[in-house]
Amino acid sequence: NKFQKGFIFRQENCVGCGGCSVACQIHNELPEDVRFRKVDLYEVTSADGRVRDVWFSHACMHCSNPTCLAVCPAAAFTKRPDGIVVLDRNKCTSCGLCKEACPYDAITISKIDGKAAKCNLCVELLDAGLNPACVDGCPVKCLQVGNVTQVLAQKASASKQGIGYSDGPNKPNMIIIRERKRHLTGKR
Repeated sequence: NKFQKGFIFRQENCVGCGGCSVACQIHNELPEDVRFRKVDLYEVTSADGRVRDVWFSHACMHCSNPTCLAVCPAAAFTKRPDGIVVLDRNKCTSCGLCKEACPYDAITISKIDGKAAKCNLCVELLDAGLNPACVDGCPVKCLQVGNVTQVLAQKASASKQGIGYSDGPNKPNMIIIRERKRHLTGKR
């Protein structure tokens, strides 16, 4: 899909603060125990034996081949022309098949009503020309939303591989930028 939107994540810049996750939770009015965006820690050992922390911020991957959509007997999932996978909770029958089928642990089942819930890339904000809550919630600006095809074609450091993440049969639409973005702090 040449219009496919997805998350673009600068993994080298992420400090693991969880600001993205908190912003998502507040915007979506989620209960304390529900997270649409998660931040995972990986300890990585370099060739010289040094250990460093690497963080992976992730939510729904808005897959090109979403198994949640394929297994849902109620047709509660749809894929917009821009590739965003949206869940209509009014159609959800609480079967839980989507949660079991998602390889990215992106779907949660509400303890309140038993229905599925997930990141919809804040389509109401995107459609209004704004950023998703998680993007604006990141203090180091390591998250963006963009056209996956364009970013992969234009940026040599863009990849569908990262620490804690790799491309797969669902064809997830998240890009890892494998370079550190330096911020100018003024003249020295």
